[in-house]
Amino acid sequence: MLVTALVVAAFFGPALRSAEAQGFSRTEFQYQGGTAFGDTVVSPPGFQHVFTLQHASAGSRGENFFFVDMVCCSDPVSNRDMYLEWYSALKLAAVTGGEFSWGPVVDVGLLGGINWGAQTHTSRLTPGLRFSLDLPGFAFANLDAIWLVDVGRGLDDGGPPRDGGILGLDFNWARPFSIGDADFSVEGHGEWQSPHTDEAGMSRPYTVLLQPQLRHDLGKAAADAPGRVLVGVELQLWLNKFGVEEAHEFLPQLLVVFGF
Repeated sequence: MLVTALVVAAFFGPALRSAEAQGFSRTEFQYQGGTAFGDTVVSPPGFQHVFTLQHASAGSRGENFFFVDMVCCSDPVSNRDMYLEWYSALKLAAVTGGEFSWGPVVDVGLLGGINWGAQTHTSRLTPGLRFSLDLPGFAFANLDAIWLVDVGRGLDDGGPPRDGGILGLDFNWARPFSIGDADFSVEGHGEWQSPHTDEAGMSRPYTVLLQPQLRHDLGKAAADAPGRVLVGVELQLWLNKFGVEEAHEFLPQLLVVFGF
């Protein structure tokens, strides 16, 4: 896994250096807590706590995003996990000098990333394309088309069976708005993953994961410190969770965000 990370970092180094040198950069520590509606084999038992370190940055030639989740719940054994995703994108217009815009698409990026989970023994590479969109009122909006390549050991590592490759589509966005002097945003992502067959020969259904957040800028309202402390809710809707047929989950969560 370390070798994989180094290869991806070397390939997307220009995006990383560009984002560090100029442009936007934000790091957040998030807490989410809630109880799932849905009694399935993959639903977290009891009250679930999620602690997240998240970073996003963008420069003239590229964009970076990663998060690390630490998950635990009232059950002392089940559903304790560490999970991370990391994505970097090279903007083709900036790198090649060409024009990659039409309609709402303002740029196309070459995307690469990693998905890794400890308890679930997940290890995937995510090459693909990012279509950056210009949508009225949105701080940003992207449509990512990725191919999830399973590089884990699968059944040999005591984890789930390896899959033969999955097509994924992910729409991620942030839409700020104000009510009077109060600032809010609706942001998050929604993703669809294609049906596939795993190494055990089992057919797995499509999955849909929606994770929108409604945030209120409490830092600005209470202490004239915009973006520092935000509160709100996150709604997680997961259809066929982990590729398990009819394992649907709805998980409303309290949300507290510290930004820096």
